[in-house]
Amino acid sequence: MKVEGGYLNFSSAHFITYSGKCERLHGHNYGVLVEVEGELGPDNLVFDFTVLKKRTKEICQHLDHRFLLPLRNPQLELTRLPDAWDIRFKEKHYVFPLADVVELPIENSTAELLAQYICEELCQLLEEYPTAGLHNIMVGVEEAPTQMAYYQKDLQG
Repeated sequence: MKVEGGYLNFSSAHFITYSGKCERLHGHNYGVLVEVEGELGPDNLVFDFTVLKKRTKEICQHLDHRFLLPLRNPQLELTRLPDAWDIRFKEKHYVFPLADVVELPIENSTAELLAQYICEELCQLLEEYPTAGLHNIMVGVEEAPTQMAYYQKDLQG
């Protein structure tokens, strides 16, 4: 089963570092999709669509209209001030108010790592529901209509 579109989206600013370079600060209107595979349960459902959409939307709302800060990026010099994040990469320097930042336990705010982050967060949120019949979950994060990255996780292992 798959949920996508509608309100499964968020708009955020970010930049990524790669090969010693840094992209310019920019933003995306991200789209999110979630697909789960599993066995039909006694109620003839793989999983409840409404629960999957609700929990995914909660994660999207947490990311919405914020700067995505990859806390594990070894190329960034990060200083948490009392009311802001001070971020440095070589000659670039940014200061963002704490309220405008979402701190992410990832190395870079790429669509690939955002898909993994959303998947891991969603798996934690779904622990309170019956998921024994689910085999795997896949999360896709779309940066633009022609660009989407996926992360898939085996739920049986």
